[in-house]
Amino acid sequence: MLTDLYPTLCQTIPEYGAALFGLPVNSDYPYWLAIDAQAFPALLLPARADDLRPDITLRAVDALFSRTCVIDTNTRVPHQGCYSLIRLKESDTAIVRLFLRILEESFCTASPPSTNAEIAACVQQVAALFSRIEDNTRDLVGLWGELTVIAHAQNTDAAVRFWSTRKTAKFDFVADHFVLDVKTTTKPLPQHRFSLDQLRPSGAFDAYIASLCVIEVQSGQTVADLMETLAARLSDHDLRSAFLIQCLTKGGRDLYRSDLALQTYPDNASLSLFRAEEIPVPHVRASDPIENIRFDVDLSQIVPLPDQYRASILTFELTE
Repeated sequence: MLTDLYPTLCQTIPEYGAALFGLPVNSDYPYWLAIDAQAFPALLLPARADDLRPDITLRAVDALFSRTCVIDTNTRVPHQGCYSLIRLKESDTAIVRLFLRILEESFCTASPPSTNAEIAACVQQVAALFSRIEDNTRDLVGLWGELTVIAHAQNTDAAVRFWSTRKTAKFDFVADHFVLDVKTTTKPLPQHRFSLDQLRPSGAFDAYIASLCVIEVQSGQTVADLMETLAARLSDHDLRSAFLIQCLTKGGRDLYRSDLALQTYPDNASLSLFRAEEIPVPHVRASDPIENIRFDVDLSQIVPLPDQYRASILTFELTE
C-alpha cells in the first residue's frame, strides 16, 4: 500500500522545499502520502482545525498537527485540506520502506487513530520502535532461520504466538510444554554456539534445538520475502501487525535493503531438530563460581529427531 506508492511519488519530486507532491492512499482510508523536495515521505491524516496539540520533533520523525496543506497532485488542481502529518527525515529507499511498513500497521487498520491525541501516541510508539532498529547482518541470518521454522509449522498462527518477542531471549519459541531455540549458520557444518542454560534448562518442560546450515544462492529467499509470505498467511490483523513489527525489530534497518538470498544447505529442505539433553555440555559443578558459560558444539555426529517427530513438534498446536 504505502510502500508501493512511494516510488511513484519519487518520479515527481517537488522543486521547492516547502512544496508537497502527493497522492491519495486508496479508497479505504482518507489518507494522503506525500513527499517534499528532499524526497522525505509524509503520511497525512485528516484532522480538525480546532484539535490543537504541540508538534512532535524527534531525531528521525516529526509530527505536525492540524495544518492546512496544499498538495500538488498529478492533476492541474492541487488538493487542499486540514491534516496532521507524520514525516520521516530520511530518503534512503530501504529505510523509507521500513518506515512506511510500520505506518501501515499502525494507521491502516480497522480502527485507526482519529484524534491528534491518538495520533501522537502512535507517533511516539513508531518513533520508539524505529529507534530500536539496528544495523546488523547477523540479525538477518538469525531471523531468516526463525522465519523458516515458522514456515515449516502446520499452524502458522500458533508458531507466531509462541515466537519470542526479544531477539536476546534465551529461546526463540516458548510453547505450552516445550521450548525451542533456532541455530542458523552460514558454515558448511552444523556448528553452533550455545549457553549452558539453553541445553540444560531448569523446569518441567522439554527443550529442543533446531539447526539450519544456510548458503547464499540466487534462487534463495530474502528475509523480506519470507516475512511477506508468512504475513499473508495471518488473517488476524493484530497478530499480523505484531508479527511484522517483530520482524522489523529483529531484522534491523537492512531488512528491506539487503538482497541476501538464502536457502538451507545441502538441500532446500534441511531443518534438523535435536533434543537439547542429547547435546553434550561442559561439566560444571554447582559449587563452581562460573557463570555465563558459552561453548561451540558440532552437531554433525549427533542423530537428529526423526522427521515424523520433528513434524509433530513443529505443529505448534495451541492447547486450551
